[in-house]
Amino acid sequence: MRLLLFNPETEYALASGASFYTPPASVEKLRKEHELLPEAWAEKGDCILVDKTEGMDSLFRLVEWSGLSDLFKETEDISIEPWGWNHALIRRFALAGVPARFLPDESKIDLIRTLAHRRITISLNSLWNECAGVCSRVDIPVELKSEKDCMAYYRSNKGCWMKAPWSSSGRGVINTGADMTEELVRQWCHGIIRRQGSVMGETGAVRIADFATEWRLNNGVAEYIGLSSFTTSGRGKYVSNHVKCQSELRREFDSISAVRIEYVTSVQKEIIEKIYAGYDGLLGVDMIVEDNHMLRPFVEVNLRRTMGMLYIQE
Repeated sequence: MRLLLFNPETEYALASGASFYTPPASVEKLRKEHELLPEAWAEKGDCILVDKTEGMDSLFRLVEWSGLSDLFKETEDISIEPWGWNHALIRRFALAGVPARFLPDESKIDLIRTLAHRRITISLNSLWNECAGVCSRVDIPVELKSEKDCMAYYRSNKGCWMKAPWSSSGRGVINTGADMTEELVRQWCHGIIRRQGSVMGETGAVRIADFATEWRLNNGVAEYIGLSSFTTSGRGKYVSNHVKCQSELRREFDSISAVRIEYVTSVQKEIIEKIYAGYDGLLGVDMIVEDNHMLRPFVEVNLRRTMGMLYIQE
């Protein structure tokens, strides 16, 4: 039996690094509106964790937080699978009476938090350049640790992207070429550095498509699940996924990218297994195809379940 939970605030909680965390009202609203989203990947015998079962109808067993301790008294044959793990979630489960043996060690969450920091894309893209060859080399992101460094990078890289170290679904990202004044960029960087310690800078790109490769890691082995595509706003915020079969997505990708998807996934697998050793779970790699057909193969990596995984179909 699996206990499933949709907790879209997980990256925000990871960013805080704290065991006490209250998500923004907008994210809390999203969570409450989509508590039953795990129905999309639930299997026979699974349970879905919700705030209140009153007025809710599902083909699967619904469990309230207040009833968790009773659930774990019923059986030892249960695993917890949230949208994503963080320290605050472990604390909430513990306070709800879930025995520690059913929860990941704090050290595992520390590892996830480290690997979820966007500075990891420096290593990922550097390895891509070593493995994939000259014809598909990409610019390497830069971690900027002061407001002065941020503004110097901004002035020397017209239309660059600035990103918070931890964020979710394009939140915490600004496109400095999208009607952003220098003062607004400065204020944004100041706030992110104060809260998260640094800002990630990336050279500008005119994207023509957003794709993601979806993976499952187990004991150091990366299993490719499939390809997904999605739409983002001009500021890089996630909007929606496209519902297409894998063969159609592969044809679409290969028709616009200078690098074929089979080659991309073979190189990504090698890199993922090297960088994410010690992590077991789901992982999604966001990519961009630019207007010159060049691929950015590691724009962002999500160490959690992703919306793209819900739409994978043959």
